[in-house]
Amino acid sequence: MSTINLSAYFTKFSTNTTGNASVDVYAKVSKIMQSQNTIAPKLNAALTADKTVLSGLGQLQSALASFQGVAQSLSGNGLNLSASSSAANVLSAATSNSSVTGTYAIQVNQLAQGHVLQSNKIASPDLAIGSAVSSKIVFEFGTTSGNTFTKNAAITPAKTVVIPSGSNTLQGIASAINEANIGVSAKVISSGTGYALELNSPTGASSSMRINVSGDSALQNLLTYNPAGVKNLNQTAASQDATLTINGTAISSPSNTLTKALPGTTLNLTSKGTSELVVAQGSTQVAKNVTDLVNAYNTLNTKLSSLQQGELKADGSALRTQSQLKGILASSALGSNSTTAQALTKIGVTSEKNGSLTIDASKLQEAISSDPASVAKLFTNSGSGIADHLVSQIQGMLSPVSELSKKVATVNQDITTLNTKKTSLEKALTTQANALVKLYSQQNTQGSSTGTSSQSSNIGNSLFNFLV
Repeated sequence: MSTINLSAYFTKFSTNTTGNASVDVYAKVSKIMQSQNTIAPKLNAALTADKTVLSGLGQLQSALASFQGVAQSLSGNGLNLSASSSAANVLSAATSNSSVTGTYAIQVNQLAQGHVLQSNKIASPDLAIGSAVSSKIVFEFGTTSGNTFTKNAAITPAKTVVIPSGSNTLQGIASAINEANIGVSAKVISSGTGYALELNSPTGASSSMRINVSGDSALQNLLTYNPAGVKNLNQTAASQDATLTINGTAISSPSNTLTKALPGTTLNLTSKGTSELVVAQGSTQVAKNVTDLVNAYNTLNTKLSSLQQGELKADGSALRTQSQLKGILASSALGSNSTTAQALTKIGVTSEKNGSLTIDASKLQEAISSDPASVAKLFTNSGSGIADHLVSQIQGMLSPVSELSKKVATVNQDITTLNTKKTSLEKALTTQANALVKLYSQQNTQGSSTGTSSQSSNIGNSLFNFLV
């Protein structure tokens, strides 16, 4: 959210009200409104705090989901499976317990990409464009063929982004689009000769953008884009699907991550080229998959520690999550007298004070060579293995009724409430500034101050009364 700039209101109302407001009137109005400038900073501080927490909670959910995917892929026979690409720069793959072993010849002909549009350049990212009136940007998505645009029925209705009054800069527009979370990312880029707004749609041929702007005419001239009409933005990349062949069979995908091209195996495409993918099963894969699980756990643990010092420093979600996961590794839910930690230590996996795990590779390989079935059973065992418990725990954390999900909903609601208060504040500022300008202009015209003091005091207090 852009901050509330009271000086912008002073300038606006001192020049746009009936009659000519003098410098003296401007100074008086400015002084009174500055004395009222206590609510705006508090609103902005509260919004910033909420958005920081919301960002941290989102990162926490994402980190948990990523680790859950790794752990879940090792259930059943998954610990014995691995996928190896002969060209890691072309693609990588992740197996699951339903992967099918085999060798696959893969030719990646084209990567999926989104629609990329750039505005014409202006001198500064913070330069005001047009007037400060509120505007709306409406995004539609579909396929483009020549000058024909066909809407994507799967992405309806159109996505609307409101550009608040006073946010009519490249940076303000980019922030509004990103905060709207409609799938379009926006950023301000510099070419050395000026600054431009760059818009990126989701990947896929059906994600081409059609953009309509209402409100400020200058923003319309800057951002309107219709493949069949006015194109005020410059296209730098067309949207397209990924295309590839697997053992000679042609496949297309709107994403570079393919989950259905091979049974149980996820493909991640990174560049054009050829690769031979081998999905294999056997005890030799156990060490690699245990290492992958430990590395994924350490990545999650590092993220949790970082969130505790950063976005979630004032919130206990990351700390509670870390404690719960540590508890699983220290539990005695293995159906024996040994704890999880003791069982892990026997195969060379130990826990450090910071919560991370380390592997003694030679000790792990020795345990696998001696009894690979027991090592595999330690991690996945009909719901009672380490990976099984971790997956179950995270599923609970990410469920719609979990404490984490409820907290996200609460913070979102608080942001909505604060934004409503911000809108009310802007209206109150408008009313107050206009009333003050009118009052002092009349005073100058009439040359009398009778009753002015009490009237200005009442008007000055109206902002507080309006918001209470």
